[in-house]
Amino acid sequence: MKSDTLFKQYIHLLMCSFGLMVAIFISASAHAEGIAWENLSSEQQQTLSNMKDRWNTLPPNRQENLSKGANKWAAMNPEQREQTREKLNRYKNLSPEQKTLVKERMRQFKQLPPEKRKALRERWKNMDPEKKAKFRERVKNMSPEQRKEIREKIRDRRKNR
Repeated sequence: MKSDTLFKQYIHLLMCSFGLMVAIFISASAHAEGIAWENLSSEQQQTLSNMKDRWNTLPPNRQENLSKGANKWAAMNPEQREQTREKLNRYKNLSPEQKTLVKERMRQFKQLPPEKRKALRERWKNMDPEKKAKFRERVKNMSPEQRKEIREKIRDRRKNR
């Protein structure tokens, strides 16, 4: 029971952490004509410099999301940027099964009412750092079978609500 809660909290952390990166990389509706590279601010161009050569081939909605993501990146302090880099690297190292689970949890999280999302964020934010570290380590060391078992328990618990 406690492991279910910890697993949910870990997934929640991943969802929040990667929210910024998802906003940058996942397409959404945007301007039909796209954004010309020259119309990006110099700060946006610097942040997105690795995409300059292919910018004009990107769909307009992806250009829009990337420009918004570059603005968010620019607003971060160095510590936030480093945390975001670390979280993105952790995500990249997840197995395909884990990535699918994270995406599903993110989808579910976005469907929650705003007050519920806020409460979950606060709960994680206020959690003792030792508990967070312990939870992360436990999840990291779980086998795929153990993760599957936890997911099934979570589903069963939701059905019984």
